[in-house]
Amino acid sequence: MKEFFATYPLAAWSIVSVLLAMVVIASLWEKVRWWWFNTWVSFPFIGRIARLAGDHNEDTVYPGWFSGERTLCQEYKNFVHIQDEHDFNEKVSYLTKAGDNGRKDTPKWIWLLTVSMVFVEAMGFSYVLAGYTLPGASENLQQTGAYGIAFLISVILVAFTHMAGHELYKSERIKNARREWVEDKRAHKLQTGTIPLARPQSSDDHMPGYTQLCNRVGAHPTYKIFALTVVFVLLVACLATYVRGQVLERELDARVTQTNAQVDIAVQSTNNSLDMSVKNVKLPDADAAANGDADKKVATDEANIDRHGGWATFIVLAFVFVFLQILGVIFGYRWGFAGENSAEAFRDIGYGRYSSYAAMRDHYRQIADTAQAKLAVLQQKLMAKNSVTGTSGQHLSKTFRDYIQETRLIDEQERNNERKHADAVAVTKHSTTTILATPAGPTPIVSAPATTTAQQAAMTPLAPIASQNNQEVDQILDQLDQLGEDKVAKKNLILALPTELSDLVKVALKQQKEEKDRKAREADAELEDLL
Repeated sequence: MKEFFATYPLAAWSIVSVLLAMVVIASLWEKVRWWWFNTWVSFPFIGRIARLAGDHNEDTVYPGWFSGERTLCQEYKNFVHIQDEHDFNEKVSYLTKAGDNGRKDTPKWIWLLTVSMVFVEAMGFSYVLAGYTLPGASENLQQTGAYGIAFLISVILVAFTHMAGHELYKSERIKNARREWVEDKRAHKLQTGTIPLARPQSSDDHMPGYTQLCNRVGAHPTYKIFALTVVFVLLVACLATYVRGQVLERELDARVTQTNAQVDIAVQSTNNSLDMSVKNVKLPDADAAANGDADKKVATDEANIDRHGGWATFIVLAFVFVFLQILGVIFGYRWGFAGENSAEAFRDIGYGRYSSYAAMRDHYRQIADTAQAKLAVLQQKLMAKNSVTGTSGQHLSKTFRDYIQETRLIDEQERNNERKHADAVAVTKHSTTTILATPAGPTPIVSAPATTTAQQAAMTPLAPIASQNNQEVDQILDQLDQLGEDKVAKKNLILALPTELSDLVKVALKQQKEEKDRKAREADAELEDLL
């Protein structure tokens, strides 16, 4: 690497600049992507509008549209991820109840900074380790091995420290919830069941905040990854310091031994010399030995000074290494989410880009306005060319919002068809099961319908139903949700309940259905207003 930078500095720094530019583009990818697409659409002669304007074919599947119009609208639709206000608020509610509202993912520059610092630190002792892992290898091969070892150690340390910080944050949230539960004298359950993002977030509104948090985060703190990280970091720090120290001791011993050998050779050569000049006057043996001992003592003292300074430096480096890992744990604690589906909820609401649903709607209105402006330019070009060629002089009046509305209706129709198909398959399976369960023979025998394992589990009472309160109704509703689309098992569960509790469950189911229909109507009206 050093030789490459020294030999080709321009090429080396060009590569570094390109890599840094790629990092910046990756961190700002959505903005760069939007800017580049709009630039390419309006580019003269070879841009999208210029090319689509040459397509004079009308769309036979969707009357009133030209093929180029729908193509341009589809390309702009890729930037629009519309959701109704209810879905947006559901995701915000999940983040709030999980204690993650206001938090964000770890920024990309934090990842880059962490990896760079750990890699630089790892390079300090990976080169020493390479001498032992690649004994007898050449200098270039040892350097290559040092880079590889530094990369492996960096990846492991960054991953472990980040997960340890995330585990600490999650466990602290759970500990706070358990403390509030104890302070509340355990009046309610700490956890009534896992509530994923796909379920209605209002299902536990009547429960205290600590129960809502545990339903989305968990009820038991753990510190396994943190403990493993501490052991690994201390082990690496101690072993790296030990190896560095051993290399230093070996070099110092070799230097002292070499100095002593040179002194002994010099004394012996002086004593055996036949040159009787003034400069080479032969000293007495005692004096020559004293001079040699003095030279050896100087070499030993210098080695001791270097030894103390070297070990002090290695200890400081070990502390720096440990504090770098602590910084990685702090980064993992500062960013990230505790809820099981908080990352998905954060992504669906725009990665924290929108503070409210109104902000999201304004953003997509800007995209729709830009798309409509580009579509108007394309329509003008199409009408101008059609009038010249005489093929069609009709006025093009379709808008981008018309395209969005049409695609939304098509998607809704496809979902309805899928639901009808799923219901038909369920009815067919139920009918087949009933026929197979009916015994053959001349004597009709009344037998109980065959039940699956899930149905038998559903028919088993959850607990002695002694009181008819909201908590028992919630337990029954949770178990009904867990049964999914198995309507037979749901019916069996409701029929197995006492009459009064069964009536309460039916009322609750009716309220849920009415609430779901109301929200669907509101969502449809919201989309109509938005588009």
